[in-house]
Amino acid sequence: MTLSAEIMSIGDELTSGQRLDTNSQYLSQRLSDLGIQVRYHTTIGDELADNVDAFRIAAKRVDVVIATGGLGPTADDLTREAISEAFGLALELRPEALAHIESLFAMRKRPMPERNRVQAMFPETSRIIPNPHGTAPGIDVELTPNSPQTKRHCRIFALPGVPAEMMEMLDATVLPRLVEEMGAGASRWRYHSLKVFGIGESDVEQRLP
Repeated sequence: MTLSAEIMSIGDELTSGQRLDTNSQYLSQRLSDLGIQVRYHTTIGDELADNVDAFRIAAKRVDVVIATGGLGPTADDLTREAISEAFGLALELRPEALAHIESLFAMRKRPMPERNRVQAMFPETSRIIPNPHGTAPGIDVELTPNSPQTKRHCRIFALPGVPAEMMEMLDATVLPRLVEEMGAGASRWRYHSLKVFGIGESDVEQRLP
């Protein structure tokens, strides 16, 4: 069975056009390499209700959701809260995540702001996606047919919006889990490019068969 996926990009800087969303392109390419069909791209601003709705909709229509953005320490970083509210999963402090964040500040010889503790809060039952070089660990949530909001199986991965951190976490943790735990990679998508000139697209369509 071919796995289906939705990519969610979160942040007012994206919906306002201030930043170009390159994460979605990269994620689509990497998922396609594993034979996962990306069916939707969704971009949402920093509104909690909108994020809750988007996660619930995505979980009902695809097998894999990968979200980027909204894992920082500021008040408008709402991804963890959105996942918690969307699926009725209480947030809990993970000491190992907090220790990692504290160690990063200690290495930089800077005091850790109290607000950064929120980055160690995870929805219950979720797993940590390590972030070796940043203070925003990722979130891995598995929903099952017993989950009240979905009634089906879906895997949600939330990653930072910083491209370098997102790419490292995707390659080191997310893709291996998709292969080992969800059977991704058994089939592959292949693409061919055909370059033509001096002919309209309707004529190309007629000749291709």
